[in-house]
Amino acid sequence: MSQTVYLTAETKPVQVVLPATAATIVEVGKQGPAGTSGAGYIHTQAVAASTWIINHNLGYKPAVAVVTVGGAELLAEVLHTSINQTVIYLASAYAGSARLT
Repeated sequence: MSQTVYLTAETKPVQVVLPATAATIVEVGKQGPAGTSGAGYIHTQAVAASTWIINHNLGYKPAVAVVTVGGAELLAEVLHTSINQTVIYLASAYAGSARLT
């Protein structure tokens, strides 16, 4: 029996399949501090546009999911201009929302 492990190398996920006997936990490290509960921001783009400028003030560069008003997920180019602002570029003008986490 094998085990599938997903690793992230820079921004590309990499799938590694290991035989069940190949991985052994040698040491368990100390648990890190708790994350911020409920951290995130929902941006609503009421007027259709191909560029969305989002001032989220989260203090970090968040992951971004973009959906149309109808709920279809959109493929977008995301640029973090700072730790508090994100710009989303779309192929066409859409209204919808962006969830930043």
